[in-house]
Amino acid sequence: MPNPPLDPDYFDKVNYVIDSWSQPCNAPWYIYIQTMKPAALEAFIVLLSFGWADVARGAFRPKGLSRRSSKRRGKWSRRIPKLPEIGNALGKAIPIGEQLEDFVKWGCGTRTMWRVDNAVQAVMYGWLVADVAINFAYNWTSALYEGGFCRPPVLGSFSYRVIGYSAIPDNVWKVAGFGTEDYEDSPPTWLFNSGNSGPTGCTAGAALSVKQRIGFGKPTGFKVKIFDVAAGTPFDDDDPCELEAPGDGSACAFASIPPNTQFDVRAWMEGVSFADYGAGAVFANANPP
Repeated sequence: MPNPPLDPDYFDKVNYVIDSWSQPCNAPWYIYIQTMKPAALEAFIVLLSFGWADVARGAFRPKGLSRRSSKRRGKWSRRIPKLPEIGNALGKAIPIGEQLEDFVKWGCGTRTMWRVDNAVQAVMYGWLVADVAINFAYNWTSALYEGGFCRPPVLGSFSYRVIGYSAIPDNVWKVAGFGTEDYEDSPPTWLFNSGNSGPTGCTAGAALSVKQRIGFGKPTGFKVKIFDVAAGTPFDDDDPCELEAPGDGSACAFASIPPNTQFDVRAWMEGVSFADYGAGAVFANANPP
């Protein structure tokens, strides 16, 4: 999950919101409502707040400053909703301006200054609305993600064991079975002697033990590999562990398996006709989507 910036400016806040909402969030719908309430209340209060200068402008602003009548306005300007400026609206409700116009005649230059002020105030109010919207999105997103309601999707995994030993002949890749389940949150999946990597692929590992069988000598070699069932070939293993000395020991294997691939675990023994192998485990973790 993205971390909020420590001292964010406008662009940091916007980028944080974009990064956060571009990632999946599996929170229930009511969590969105609960985390939105504080941010919405703060935004509402800011939009309702006003200064006495806004009230004074609304009260003393001359009438009829607009150069374009409503009939001449474009269709888009008439359709765009406008947020009310509370201070300006309160000032217009005070009849000071109308009474003042009975005694004072505004000159052309003064009216031009009022028009400039109108344009400046419109830009500043638009900037205020944009600032409120950015802060609302940032505060809501921060509450949603910092509160721990959004977590990365849980990746599937499994772990199975084999208890006891069985015979393994020499110089043969023997498919191992793991029938005792520790846990499984599929995908990936495992069914006794083979597994499937699932839609995102997985990283799998396996380990098995080998020991001398009664009536036979000590095995001199033992290794484990994870095989692609369809291809019949082992996956690359960057860090295998094999039997280091003749006798009892263990071996392990790890592999990165492509999506939707069936795989199994196979063991190889050499040095004697038969040995016992088992007492191991197979496990896998799904790759992130």
